[in-house]
Amino acid sequence: MNTQHTERAEDSAARTETGRQLWRTLLTSRNFLFLWAAMLISSTGTFFLVLTVSAKLLIENDSGFSASAVFGFQWILPILLMGVIRRACEGQRLRRTVVVSELGGGLISLAIGVLSDHSFLTPLLACFLVRGLLEGITKTARVVYTRQLFNGPLLKPASYVFNTSMLLGGGAGGVLGSVLGEHVSVLAVGALSAAAFTVSACCYAWLPQVSAGASEAERRPGTWAQVRGALRGQQRLALSVVYFVIAVGVLQGFHNVARTVIPVRVLDLGSPGVMNVQVIGGTALLLGAVAVPALLPWLGTVRRLSLWILVAAAVAMGLAPHAVGASSLYVSYFAYLFLFEFLFITSQAQMIQDTAPDKLVALTTFTNAVGTTMMIAITLLAGALSDIMDFGTVGVALAGLVSVTGCATELIIGRAIRKEGPVVAVR
Repeated sequence: MNTQHTERAEDSAARTETGRQLWRTLLTSRNFLFLWAAMLISSTGTFFLVLTVSAKLLIENDSGFSASAVFGFQWILPILLMGVIRRACEGQRLRRTVVVSELGGGLISLAIGVLSDHSFLTPLLACFLVRGLLEGITKTARVVYTRQLFNGPLLKPASYVFNTSMLLGGGAGGVLGSVLGEHVSVLAVGALSAAAFTVSACCYAWLPQVSAGASEAERRPGTWAQVRGALRGQQRLALSVVYFVIAVGVLQGFHNVARTVIPVRVLDLGSPGVMNVQVIGGTALLLGAVAVPALLPWLGTVRRLSLWILVAAAVAMGLAPHAVGASSLYVSYFAYLFLFEFLFITSQAQMIQDTAPDKLVALTTFTNAVGTTMMIAITLLAGALSDIMDFGTVGVALAGLVSVTGCATELIIGRAIRKEGPVVAVR
């Protein structure tokens, strides 16, 4: 017994040391640092600009719909032009594609600053349309970069943490908005965002050239045909796809409205309240992402883990609009976004790890499009309903929808994989 115990302890220590070596290798990798920095810098500029424009529209126009449209319009073209994004990211010159997209995002950010400063709403929303397409290309390309640059033992830790820079950027954008938002013009915010995109483009330019790895023959099938091929016989992967879509569509869609409507309209905290919610939310998202590799070894055997996380996130979402003050709002919102990010990261990580490389672009484009479609609907619906009814009722209704959908998903898909063992987001 003592010998067996010693052997198990030695095996555990060896696995721990191997894991530490993998993390050290990843976090000191030149490629990882450039990819991580590019996402951090562009996300900071993005959130600084988008939150500033959204808060400005809500305060000046008293319209939750127009404030939410700033977010919603960005996701229309990635849905309508899903094939364009897939073909762009399957090309042999992915690095050039991403650099051009980032530079284009910088020009659009500058245009948004000019138009918002002069209150031109229609061309402003048109700019957000184009900006969404460019971001859709970059988001898909990031997944390809992660899979191709860190294939092998580094893939699992890379798939857990490559998005943390985007979360830090969201928090940094909120901090900038809180400190500078009331002291600089929207034009200046647009110029700073454009500068951030330019630096991000330089970081991508320093990465090696990669491609999705699909031949011309493999690229002939349409996106949906490739998605069916990727999911055929992969019930666990299908379950992760559903949870990813729910997280992006409903949980994030509600967040796009709640982060301005609750502090401004429900609690009368003004523009600083919006930025404070962004900082609190960014912290929660970052900690949620960091918690995934730290907690999954302990939680990975829990049955229906993703469902429990989804339901808990739904409860926190329903409670947030009923906050009685800034402190209770920050606590409930922190819990909501922490749980959302945990679900999002685990679902996305499993898709990156388990999807065949030649089908990853198609599956990523498809799930982003479906999740985005739902997110647009929820964002615009919640924004419109916030103008005509109590926002707390909207939160409770969406929380109920999320919980019922999660349970139905487990009954339909989970039953098919029950014999394989516990259902977890990441193996």
